[in-house]
Amino acid sequence: MKKILFFTFLCCLFSACTSEEYESGDGELSYLRADFVMAYADAQKKISSAITDEGETLTLSKSLTPKWAEKADSTYRALLYYNYKKVEGEVEPISIVSVSVPKVRKTSEIKEKIYTDPVTFESAWKSSNNSFLNLGLQIKTGTADGVDNKQVIGMLCDTIIQREDGTKEVALRLYHHQNDVPEYYSASLYLSIPFDRLPCDIRTGDVVSVNINTYKGVIRKEFVY
Repeated sequence: MKKILFFTFLCCLFSACTSEEYESGDGELSYLRADFVMAYADAQKKISSAITDEGETLTLSKSLTPKWAEKADSTYRALLYYNYKKVEGEVEPISIVSVSVPKVRKTSEIKEKIYTDPVTFESAWKSSNNSFLNLGLQIKTGTADGVDNKQVIGMLCDTIIQREDGTKEVALRLYHHQNDVPEYYSASLYLSIPFDRLPCDIRTGDVVSVNINTYKGVIRKEFVY
């Protein structure tokens, strides 16, 4: 599980003649934290609670209504920024960002052209609850007159190999179609691939790898389930 934790501190300043002492800061960003969560949108498409990958239920002091939560009574994968200093059992939400959960398609079943345009790799990790393989990427993007294309991100399953010891090796590959979108600046993108949505059953000891084409060449990340 990847967490982002921010702390602010004030330190003591000393001189030969005087001494000024400062207490530790407790400002607006002192307790800012970010967790990957499963967030629930109610009948009004409002998000008032979320469950972290560690299994902790977070009750929000005020509900959020992100535009990307289009379906009521639905659960979404998201990155939640919040003040973790609980008051009366609630946390103060700062913002919530959608995390893409791409469908994993078998490469052998795809008839159209397969694109693996480069991205910038930042991180890859398995969630602490063993539910997701997470990727942190950056993609090049921008706007230009007469160009209204959208990039396409997905995940392919190239092979599923049964090993002699009874375990499996599942080889994934990042699908990325730049689709003529200008590459003027970088934008962060997170992906979460659910292990239970792979095109085969995953058990303890199985290996899942993912190949990612970057501007510096193809990199491979491997995880044992």
